Amino acid sequence: MALITVIETDDLAAREQYDALLSHRGKLVPNCAGCTVDRLLGLLSQTMGNLDQAASHFGDALTFCRKAGYRPELAWTCCDYADALRERDGDGDRAKAMSLLDESLAISGEPGMRPLMERVLSRREILSA
Repeated sequence: MALITVIETDDLAAREQYDALLSHRGKLVPNCAGCTVDRLLGLLSQTMGNLDQAASHFGDALTFCRKAGYRPELAWTCCDYADALRERDGDGDRAKAMSLLDESLAISGEPGMRPLMERVLSRREILSA
């Protein structure tokens, strides 16, 4: 439900989903192919326009994925975090976003991750412009 809220950019539903998921930080989302709650919280925060909060949640998701060795989820988190940083566009955000995209690209070159690899390459092109 949270991902649908993000796709539809529904601020009100994003707030409801955020509140429902907040107490589950540091966990995987059941039935969501290894997606972390922290990444969903980041996406929901971004949908609500709170980019600083989104960055905090994405940072937590990166830490979780790196410790657990969840490379596919790490790659998706890097890409989503880079999107939030590009949108926020604060000091150092572009450089950090490019670094995250580089990390995501390195992982997404693994078999079965071509859609993410294509997404990352398009984002890198935008940041390089």
